[in-house]
Amino acid sequence: MNAAALAGTAAETVMTLAGVGVFALMAAGVGNRALRWAGFPAEKPAEHLLFAAGLGVVIFELDCLLLAVCAGLQKGIWILLAAGGLIAWQEFPQLKKLFAATRLGSGRGAWQAKLLRWAFLAVLVVEGLAAMAPVTGSDALHYHFAAPQWVLLSGFHPNFFSTDSFLIGQGHLLILAGLALGSEKFALGLLYLGGVLAALAGACVARRWMPEAGAWLVALTFVLTPVVFWQMSTAATPDLWMAFFAALMVLQVSRAVETRDLKHAAFAGVFAGTVAGSKYTGCAIAASAGLALVLQSRSWKAAMAFGAGAVNAGVWPYFRNWLWTGDPVFPLLMKKLQPENVNAQAMAAFLAETGASAHRNILGVARYPVFAAIDVSNVGFWQFLGPMCLCFAPLIVFAVRRTPLWRTVLLVWVLSAAAIGITSGMLRFTLPVYPLALAAVIAGVWAIPIQGWGALRGVTAATLAIFLGVSAAGLLVYQRHALAAAVGIKSRDAYLQEVSPDYGKVRFVNEALRGRETQGKVLVFFRHIYGLKAKVAYGNPDASWAVDPGKLRNDEAWGELFQREGIRWVVRTPQYPAAIRGPFEQMEADGELVPIATAEVEDFAGNRLRGVREKVSVVILEVRAMAALKLETFWRER
Repeated sequence: MNAAALAGTAAETVMTLAGVGVFALMAAGVGNRALRWAGFPAEKPAEHLLFAAGLGVVIFELDCLLLAVCAGLQKGIWILLAAGGLIAWQEFPQLKKLFAATRLGSGRGAWQAKLLRWAFLAVLVVEGLAAMAPVTGSDALHYHFAAPQWVLLSGFHPNFFSTDSFLIGQGHLLILAGLALGSEKFALGLLYLGGVLAALAGACVARRWMPEAGAWLVALTFVLTPVVFWQMSTAATPDLWMAFFAALMVLQVSRAVETRDLKHAAFAGVFAGTVAGSKYTGCAIAASAGLALVLQSRSWKAAMAFGAGAVNAGVWPYFRNWLWTGDPVFPLLMKKLQPENVNAQAMAAFLAETGASAHRNILGVARYPVFAAIDVSNVGFWQFLGPMCLCFAPLIVFAVRRTPLWRTVLLVWVLSAAAIGITSGMLRFTLPVYPLALAAVIAGVWAIPIQGWGALRGVTAATLAIFLGVSAAGLLVYQRHALAAAVGIKSRDAYLQEVSPDYGKVRFVNEALRGRETQGKVLVFFRHIYGLKAKVAYGNPDASWAVDPGKLRNDEAWGELFQREGIRWVVRTPQYPAAIRGPFEQMEADGELVPIATAEVEDFAGNRLRGVREKVSVVILEVRAMAALKLETFWRER
């Protein structure tokens, strides 16, 4: 890459991160206006700023949803941002006072706090730069980014060719907003912002129990945990926003119990609803917070306020799925609600992929609250939350007190993690309660008595130092390619070709169909479809509800599907899925599918972590004969 291109890429990265910072201020301004209208007291400046930012993001997400439903997102997003910016400008004097009043990060305190704060900021710089690399996360390429891209191309409609598209929740609206603005980098920056705010929210929880140095230690440990720095940089998923809202939810529940003020209960419900509206497993987290509120307040009014806030903030993904499918948690209830419409193969694959069908015992579930349920057959950054909670959980006895915050944190942490373990069996789904657990166990470390416990204090300090040091080294090694791409040392194409699965296939299909993207849909069977410029119909029966091998048994049934869905091209790479291979081979033999482009591309063989590559044959076939004639009429009518 030449110097001009390098400088341009680096400048774009810096400008995008600056834009993310401006968005955070805008969200804080909008949220602060809403909090002032509600008569919400600004008692703790640092927490109030986070509450304001969180509420501002919730409002932004719901506005984006409304625009998407009304098919006005790509135009309306600019009006929305302008209105938010105007409100934030008016609120800036108040925000400035809050920033000046906050002590967390004020520059005062012991040298340990300053050192940890600067280390935290250094890690954020590295992760922020890495987050600006092009999307390469497997799930992101499959649906986290692919589904919002499909909405922009096709409108706000159900996409039964992607079962996972029905899992899109509140956090994905930030991805949709970034893509609507024409900036993949900005969408990635908004996901990174969720991790930053989650770390700060965890620090605010910890600050209730220990000095500033302890709070910064929690934040630093959080962002250096492998699954977290993977999520903040290359995973390109919105899960860390759930961690941020879960921390705000817990703080609000504790305030509601302490003050008996229904406003706190209502806002706790808003944040809980946002967690539940982000992912199905978020319902367990929201329910545990509601239980903590009820058990401690013993007030039906507080419970009603919490429930009202939760429903208004988080019901919308479930309402959408109910309208589209009749199942609010599609496809989990389809066997009971609509057994005649169940795609058996897609259902079985979905349950296996999410871990919902796995067998679990008491010992296995007990590992989840201490984040120790490692799947040794599938080890990777996506599940490694580190040994800190497992090692330090017993030390909580030195710190725990009978206070609303302690009771709420412990209840939400343990119940949520156990429920997620029972229902999903995937450790990384417990990430939203990880900051709460870290704050609790490090409070225990901080509270170890000085006299007579020197050996234990030394062991815990050494354990933390080793974990932070090894994790920092792992961060730099793991993100070296992403950092090179983000600052322009490595070109986008070279980076994607090197680390992105199925990139060669996507690039070839885009080149072969250039100029004809609007003439029909392309049916593909490879998993990573984000970046395809034509409208995509994903055809792998394991993850496509529309492709039911039990119903699509012959070429006539497939011809009807092609006509109904406007499918003009089919991509074979290199074989069709086994469950539907027969009809497609018959269509090729009968001349109903005619090859129009062929290439050999290089791709990963199996899991890309192994680094094994192979040559793969890619064939694009065009639908012809009777189906093609019907397609001509179909697209003319469209």
